[in-house]
Amino acid sequence: MPVDEADQASWRRSLGALFGEGMFAAVGARRRDDWRLDALDVMRLRTDDPRNWPKRRMAPGGCDYGTGPDNPFIAVTPGDFDRSFPVSRRGAEQIMVTLQGEWFRVADIPGFAEREAELTAHAVRVLGRFGRDALFFTNVSAAREDPHADMFGHGGAYEGFTGHVIDCGVIAVSSTEVGIFWSFTVD
Repeated sequence: MPVDEADQASWRRSLGALFGEGMFAAVGARRRDDWRLDALDVMRLRTDDPRNWPKRRMAPGGCDYGTGPDNPFIAVTPGDFDRSFPVSRRGAEQIMVTLQGEWFRVADIPGFAEREAELTAHAVRVLGRFGRDALFFTNVSAAREDPHADMFGHGGAYEGFTGHVIDCGVIAVSSTEVGIFWSFTVD
């Protein structure tokens, strides 16, 4: 599947396969030159998906992350994006897969060897929405040194965005949209 041909039905399936409890996946319009401000709007749920495609923002325990103090991104500021690093599309896809593991490592994903191709296909589909010219950012520290590093073996160091023990994710930026795909380890 070409990277820029996601449709709503495949998006919904892939989002459902990749994002569950304790995870956040939402997209908003790109309205400003500084994408970080649009990313904050998405994180704080101040904008709707421009295509009206579904989002996932399920807190641990199954509740919905809201716009109040239970939102993990409530204290994020534009300066916090200095802790995000450019990452290749392939690296972003790999990070999306690692979010399945409790500590964001493939070793913590049950049945990873059997599921790697399936999970990667879902990540390709989700990020394909942003088109061929999209930029990707992450808080995985390995990307600071090498945006083309193998993110399946990234070593497990992160620059946290939230008050959770560990959080990890991908920010997708196109000329028209910003997506936030994040997971949290709470204890």
